[in-house]
Amino acid sequence: MSVAIITGASSGIGAAVAVEFHRRGWKVGLIARRDDLLKEHVEAMGEGAAYATADVADEKGLTDAILKLESELGPCDLMFANAGIGDGRSARHFTSANTLKIMNVNCAGVIHAFAAVLPGMLKRGTGTLSATSSVAGFRGLPNFGPYSASKSYVTSLLESMRIDLRPHGVGVTTVHPGFVVSELTSRNAFDMPFLVQTDKAARIIVKGLLKGKSEVNFPWQMICLMKFVRWVPNWLYDRVIAIASPTTPKKEAE
Repeated sequence: MSVAIITGASSGIGAAVAVEFHRRGWKVGLIARRDDLLKEHVEAMGEGAAYATADVADEKGLTDAILKLESELGPCDLMFANAGIGDGRSARHFTSANTLKIMNVNCAGVIHAFAAVLPGMLKRGTGTLSATSSVAGFRGLPNFGPYSASKSYVTSLLESMRIDLRPHGVGVTTVHPGFVVSELTSRNAFDMPFLVQTDKAARIIVKGLLKGKSEVNFPWQMICLMKFVRWVPNWLYDRVIAIASPTTPKKEAE
C-alpha cells in the first residue's frame, strides 16, 4: 500500500487531499501545527492514517515528524508539501518580519519537506514530490507581494527539480490552484472569481498526482486569465490591476 505524507493537513486543501488519498486506498500521514484537528481527521479516517505535529518552518521538527510517520506507515511514496500562509497588505506596510514569516512557511516549508524524503526516494528509484503553489505565482499581485513571490519561488523550484529528477524515477508535480474554499480564503474581503469547493479541489489534485502530471492547474478559467496576464505589457498591467486591486485583512491560517 502506497504512503502519502501531507503538510498543512489540519484544514482546507491539505485535509481534503488526505481524505481523498485514504479513500483511494493509500496510507496517509498528516502534518500540521494543530494537534486537535489532526487527531480528529485521523480518527475519522481510521486504519491507515496517522499524524504528527510540526511547524514546517522548523527543519528538525518537520524532519522528525516525517520520520515518525514513516516508521508507522512505511517509506514516503508521495510528499505533498501544502502548508502555506498568506497576508494581504500593501507594500506601503512592507516589513522584514512579515515577509520572512511567509517565506519561512511557503518556501522553506517546501524545502524542508522535500529534503527529508528525497534521499529515500532516490535510493528506491521511485516517488513523487509535489507542492502547492498558486496562480498568484504567475505574476506579482498588488497587496500580495510576499505571497506572490513565495509561490513564484515554489513554481520555479519544482520546475527545475522535475527535469533533474525525471531520469532517477522521481516525479515532480506543481499544483496551481485558484481560489479554493479554506480558512485562508475565508479571510479575503473581496469577491473571489471561480471559487472552487474544497472537496472538488482535492479530487482534481489527487487525480493529477496519480496521473503523474507535471502541473495540476485549476480552475481553467482562472488559469487562462492569469497566464494571459503574465504576457500583458507592464504599462497596461500596472494601470488595469491598480484599478481592480483587491485587499484582504491581515490574518493567516494553515
